[in-house]
Amino acid sequence: MGFIDRPQRVWWRMAMFQIHLWGGVVLCLYMLVIGVTGSILVFESELEHVAYPQLWRATDSQAGKQAAELPAVTETVRKEYPGYKITAAYLPDKPGDNFEVFVHEGKTFRYVFLDANTGRIVGAINPDRSWLIWIIDLHFRLLGGRVGEIINGIGAGCLLLLCATGALVWWAGLKHWTRGLKVNLHRSWRRVNFDLHSAVGFWTLLVLSMWAFTGVYFVWPKPIESFVNHFSSIASANPPVFVVPPRGDGPWVDLHRMIEQAQQSSPNARFAGAFFPGSDKSALTLLMARGAARNFSQMDYVYFDPATGRQLALWHRGINTTWGGSFIFWLSPLHFGYDWGLAIKILWATLGCALPLLAITGVLMYWNRSLSKKWKRLSWAESQ
Repeated sequence: MGFIDRPQRVWWRMAMFQIHLWGGVVLCLYMLVIGVTGSILVFESELEHVAYPQLWRATDSQAGKQAAELPAVTETVRKEYPGYKITAAYLPDKPGDNFEVFVHEGKTFRYVFLDANTGRIVGAINPDRSWLIWIIDLHFRLLGGRVGEIINGIGAGCLLLLCATGALVWWAGLKHWTRGLKVNLHRSWRRVNFDLHSAVGFWTLLVLSMWAFTGVYFVWPKPIESFVNHFSSIASANPPVFVVPPRGDGPWVDLHRMIEQAQQSSPNARFAGAFFPGSDKSALTLLMARGAARNFSQMDYVYFDPATGRQLALWHRGINTTWGGSFIFWLSPLHFGYDWGLAIKILWATLGCALPLLAITGVLMYWNRSLSKKWKRLSWAESQ
């Protein structure tokens, strides 16, 4: 019956095995790095709070009461950091948390924290000295800027190929396919290693394939979006397109007024923060949270011309009316696993460890199958 009954005798299955073998050897280090860093970054928010507890949590006696308001908070930051531009500001995520404001001057960045009750600055983080920022850069760009990002995308594509070839190689035929579902700890360590590679590969195939595909998407989103849009509109998954008239260096309309208008546009959401214009042709974006304050996938984005206060557009991110929009939207939440609580974070981090585990067991299988025999022959020849 060919591949279904005796796949080992099918020539193209042997070709798939060679692709899987050598692809795994080449990608071994990549899988170790991406798997370990990805599992760490699932808990990015928790790690930041542990590393800088004095910045995230208010220490004032009235902690838990948000008396300060965003316009006053941003004005305080502007006075303290002259020459810096404010790029984003977030309200406290929960009672007792502080305001967080991102500023930059050229390539110098600071994350500034302000007490939610008093509005005073309590400290700042220099991301250049943060080990967590280093982990983020390693995971997304392999510490290589745009070139590293492209290499990462290529690695993700190769990982997707490994998933496909691994699924074909895993199939042992109708009589023996269930062997690949479990690990027999009573066998030799070589057999246990083989079973572990096979079982972990099977049970994590779908999530690893998803991570690989989304990894490719993050590097080259336009070709994938164009392909999906050919079959179903993805308009609801992307920010709206609009034109902001150039405003020069003129004054802004009162920020309070635009916040009130955003609350009227999204009456069932609460004000959570703002993205500030990067140029005189950019909009001011006010964030209205329909769920958790930092859950950006369930957020209303209200766009304003800061010079006139005119509302330019409203984007209900996460509310999609087509399957194409839903498909593109879910790629990001599924990859990161941020938005469904601690249990899913623990699951995602655990599954992320499958990548280094598969890399290590795969290399050991290659050693057992080939390298150990060559090593023995070489050692025997040298002893003669």
